[in-house]
Amino acid sequence: MPCVEADAEYQHIMLYADDEVQLDKATRFLLRTAFECRFCYEGIVSLHAACVEMGDFAVAFTGHSGLGKSTRARAWVEGLGAQWISGDRPAVRLEKQGSTACGVPWDGKEQIFRDVEVPLKCIMEVRRSPLNYVRKLSEDQARQLIMQQSFVPMWDTDAAVMAMANVRQLVRKTPVYRVFCGPDAEDAKAIYDILVNHPELIREEKEQMKIKEGFVLRNVVDEFIVMPTGDNIARFEGAVVLNEVSAFIFKQLENPVSRDDLLTAMLNEYDVDEATAAADLDALLEKFAEMGVLEK
Repeated sequence: MPCVEADAEYQHIMLYADDEVQLDKATRFLLRTAFECRFCYEGIVSLHAACVEMGDFAVAFTGHSGLGKSTRARAWVEGLGAQWISGDRPAVRLEKQGSTACGVPWDGKEQIFRDVEVPLKCIMEVRRSPLNYVRKLSEDQARQLIMQQSFVPMWDTDAAVMAMANVRQLVRKTPVYRVFCGPDAEDAKAIYDILVNHPELIREEKEQMKIKEGFVLRNVVDEFIVMPTGDNIARFEGAVVLNEVSAFIFKQLENPVSRDDLLTAMLNEYDVDEATAAADLDALLEKFAEMGVLEK
């Protein structure tokens, strides 16, 4: 049976297997994990992202599962002629100035990777939106995001400390943006135009907020109900029923977002004037805060 062995700092990684044995999924996972642990000592971040090459630079699309990072990357390939570097887990190497996106011989479900190294222009956290725009994240916001979307071996204290230090360096060297856009080629072209030709249109960083962990939204017989989970069940009295608009805002808040971007989402989704939408949004955010479900 194949097995993987590594020393304390993963400088020597050994695979024991018969020549005729085809490595199973578990053994490939162990090999990848060992190499990613070594990355921590080499100033390399293994990033959960879809990454493409666009001429002389690369861009990486990251974010929580289900938000469409692979779809946005594919739109750059199909609409702008970009080339894939990695469909899921590129290695990002820290440089004296900036960082470099590197293809690696493994991937997730996409199974797309190329053996190339390209300067990384930026990392983009994707959000679905009918309006195409880009917002800069502060260093602290970027660090929290990339820490969640990168490989950190928490079972190995020394390697984990190195991984966290690499993330801090990465967000200081490479811009991290929150990108609101659609999934199509025209949307990709609009975001490219902002990044490359009109960086003055990149919106400034804003304070963000989100729904606390331990609360979920469910649609039950056409009613939107906020339910506590885990330890919140004992502290939260019952459930809360939301109307359609409140449920829409709750869904947006499941990931960190600014008040300005919430307002933009409302205006895009509903036929309402800005003053009314802003007043309703502020009242709802205050209510969420009073309920104890909102954190900033």
